[in-house]
Amino acid sequence: MKHTLFAAVSGLALLGTATGALAQEVVLRFSNWLPPTHPIITQMIEPWAAEVEAATEGRVALQILPALGAPGAHFDMVRNGVADIAFGVHGYTPERFKLTEMVELPFTSENAQVNSIANWRTYQQFFMDANEHEGTHLLGLWVPGSYQLFTRAGVETVEDLDGLRIRVPGSTVERIATELGMVSISSPLTEAYDQISRGIIDGMFQTYSTVRDFNMAEHMPVVMAVPGGFAASSQFLVISDAAWDRISPEDQAAIDALSGETMVRQFAEVWQAQNAAAVDELVEGGLTQIELSGEDLEMMQERLAPIWDQWIADANERGVDAEAAIAFYQEQLDAVAEELGVERN
Repeated sequence: MKHTLFAAVSGLALLGTATGALAQEVVLRFSNWLPPTHPIITQMIEPWAAEVEAATEGRVALQILPALGAPGAHFDMVRNGVADIAFGVHGYTPERFKLTEMVELPFTSENAQVNSIANWRTYQQFFMDANEHEGTHLLGLWVPGSYQLFTRAGVETVEDLDGLRIRVPGSTVERIATELGMVSISSPLTEAYDQISRGIIDGMFQTYSTVRDFNMAEHMPVVMAVPGGFAASSQFLVISDAAWDRISPEDQAAIDALSGETMVRQFAEVWQAQNAAAVDELVEGGLTQIELSGEDLEMMQERLAPIWDQWIADANERGVDAEAAIAFYQEQLDAVAEELGVERN
């Protein structure tokens, strides 16, 4: 199959040890709900799979399969063994991954690398023990840049947002839309083009690269932008505990070395490059940019302040120190920007 990486070999593979011991190759079934040419697959998953195959000397391979279920079902599909490994979006299962919603809050960072690394470090220090990904081994989580508000023509001010029908991918974005007086329509990304092209929605909070990659720019020629973005998407890669246990401790260590912050840095770098290129392409194609500042920005920040307060309350209920996590996250956003030599926004 064209999009199968390192297909399962028949029989047993010689490990090459002095004793001539034999080991079964572990083939991880990856359920892919994205187009096979999407950068997540071609520039993130496939290169990572190649690194895993090399690091384990061919003992662990990834088999990319067509979607075995709906986008929002992929975490449970992995946990229940329908797939061994999968990419997913936390916001597609509202209220379940409450702690990861921290990175979805408004006005954080537009830079995918800065946001992803700061988020990963915060998650490790404050949220990992809460075990929101129970039943799986978390390989990494990252942020594909920030969401800005893409709409049809005629939207020029904050007041114009009232009553707009907006696609929302999760509960945080839904709350943001509600605070701004918009009508929320929940749906996965795979339905977004159909909704905007048919006029079912008037726009969506989205990254520049996704608007470009899914050919939605002609239907949303206006973008309203704020520093740090209106929100973001928290994304993950998990492997089931059962599949993880099939892998030898030696190979688990090799995979872990290619995961975590190493993976986060690599995947976020791809996203940042994609977004930067998409901004240029969309502007050249006629995208109208409305950048809020001054009193308009202050009014927007005031209207969205309750989103932060609600997350802090929800996170505290899950047994974490939400205020300390937020403070650490903000510190890391600045620290990572300095480390990388880039602007936070």
